[in-house]
Amino acid sequence: MGHQLDEIFNPRSIAVAGASPDPKNRGNEFLAALVEQGFKGPIYAVHPRAQDVLGNKGYASVLDIPGPVDYVISSIPASASLQLLDECGRKGVRAIHFFTARFGETGHQDLADLEQELKRRAEAGNVRILGPNCMGLYYPGLGVSFHPWPHESGKVGALSQSGGNLMELVYGVTHRGARFSKAVSYGNALDINETDLMEYFADDTSTEVIGAYLEGVRDGRGFVKAVSKAASRKPVVLLKGGRTDAGTRAVASHTASLAGSRQVWQALARQTGAILVSSMEELTDMMVAFNYCPPGTGMRVGVSGGGGGRAVESADACEEAGLIVEPIPPAMRAEFHRRYSEVWGDWISNPVDNSIMGGTDVNLQDILELMAKDPHYDMLIVNVGEGRFMHKPDKESNSFFDSLDKTLEIAKGAGKPVALVMGDTVSEFAWQVEFVMESRKRINAVGMATFPTVRRAAQALFRLAGYYRQASEAGR
Repeated sequence: MGHQLDEIFNPRSIAVAGASPDPKNRGNEFLAALVEQGFKGPIYAVHPRAQDVLGNKGYASVLDIPGPVDYVISSIPASASLQLLDECGRKGVRAIHFFTARFGETGHQDLADLEQELKRRAEAGNVRILGPNCMGLYYPGLGVSFHPWPHESGKVGALSQSGGNLMELVYGVTHRGARFSKAVSYGNALDINETDLMEYFADDTSTEVIGAYLEGVRDGRGFVKAVSKAASRKPVVLLKGGRTDAGTRAVASHTASLAGSRQVWQALARQTGAILVSSMEELTDMMVAFNYCPPGTGMRVGVSGGGGGRAVESADACEEAGLIVEPIPPAMRAEFHRRYSEVWGDWISNPVDNSIMGGTDVNLQDILELMAKDPHYDMLIVNVGEGRFMHKPDKESNSFFDSLDKTLEIAKGAGKPVALVMGDTVSEFAWQVEFVMESRKRINAVGMATFPTVRRAAQALFRLAGYYRQASEAGR
């Protein structure tokens, strides 16, 4: 028997209420996203007066649509929401996603009362509500989206009270090559809430890692039970919004949620085995790490690439994150002496300092390969670009990309967690952007975890190893 939300999240037909002949109307973005994503079922545009909505036949009401409608996206004013809900109940609609906002989150009692009346009528009409005040569902396998995101499916699942934060997470994760099974923004959680969604992702076989941004919880005990269930099966990473007094005030005006204290959430993480992070960057990093890295429980890290300053910074970042920067073991040192002169063999250390290797016979890929094979190193961090390229690589000879491809081959076959540090593309020089983009394209094609800094890579690997160590001790 499937989950109660299976039917709701697999609609055969979708109507967009609030689509308009006006190209700037927000409802049209949902309509266009469904078409662009390739939703296979019928898509209907609902507008009280327009017979044509940007090339789509317009229907004055969902009741006028000739076929069945499973799912409705609402982009109409809050004042018209009750009428829409009543019509959906009569039509047999299974769920309404209310992008429509300005309900209880405003702090006005009359609008909070309207929201509760919406809930009462939905229950009476047997219609489930996603939202209000949310971006809704991104399900690439079905072609459902609120934005033209990648069409390919993956194994990352996400739930977020904030639509903006969900968009940031989806962009950050897909930019680094990973893909989503499903991602859901659920806003005020009037009906479908964080507990329902956590249970859904726990049971969803296409989801192998769960990320969540939460501002409050409707049912504390139910949510703890759902997180425990999910975390016993797959990694669960939680970002709690409203951890401070200022954040709590912001939460009240955003989704009208009860924030809860930092200590409560820390206790929840300890009890359930979930991972608690403190920023969208950390949440994104963990989704990328769990998507790509194999399980590993050890904390000893080998670091390769970068100049002298980067090597020092890398050592500090790794140790401060809780990793162990293991010195070069004797067997590997002996191999250096065999391959290179004794001077260079003694000079190589962990982290590997590229800047002293120029003009020598030392091969950096050889060092990385030895680190990858040596059991003294449980994980690797590899600098493949120091933020921006310091000098323009020789594009004609392809020497840079030949070296990168060899590095990726070694890293992919390491059989242990590997984090590649690849900077962003912000630059005043077009050639720097070009090389970073081509490098990222090759990394994503191979399927490797990338991070913008060594510090973020080290923090992600520390949490990843900690999760698998705890899971192993718990017998999961």
